[in-house]
Amino acid sequence: WVGSYFISLRQMPDGVWWFMTALPAVWLADSAAYSFGKRFGRHRLAPRLSPKKTWEGYLAGVIIGPLLALGMLRLWQFGAGPGSTLTLTRGLIVGVVVAILAPMGDLGISMLKRQFGVKDTGTLLPGHGGALDRIDSWVWAAVLGYFVVTWLT
Repeated sequence: WVGSYFISLRQMPDGVWWFMTALPAVWLADSAAYSFGKRFGRHRLAPRLSPKKTWEGYLAGVIIGPLLALGMLRLWQFGAGPGSTLTLTRGLIVGVVVAILAPMGDLGISMLKRQFGVKDTGTLLPGHGGALDRIDSWVWAAVLGYFVVTWLT
């Protein structure tokens, strides 16, 4: 169950700080990808799965996500104290991996929706495609964050 990686990441040394680096990086990368793609997007990323996603938006997320992860990690270093596993290099690596791969969760949910012939994964969040559409990248971020932080520390 991939949701357990939220807990696993949180329980690691400095886990609260890594958690607060990986997940907001995905949220902000998603927002940057959406905003930039909507404004400047011309080349479709996966037209059959998610027709509005563009390469331009994806690249904006891949650039913005790690930069924001670095900024957040720098703030968290003040709270973590001496002997912390938080370094800017590690934060950049987490930000890059999460920003590159977390959108695959979104495309995976889109693929399942297309296979089952549904537009949204639920009605809990009207206008947002359903609850799964809101957390698909987060789940990947928790899994990726856990394994990358484990590998780095």
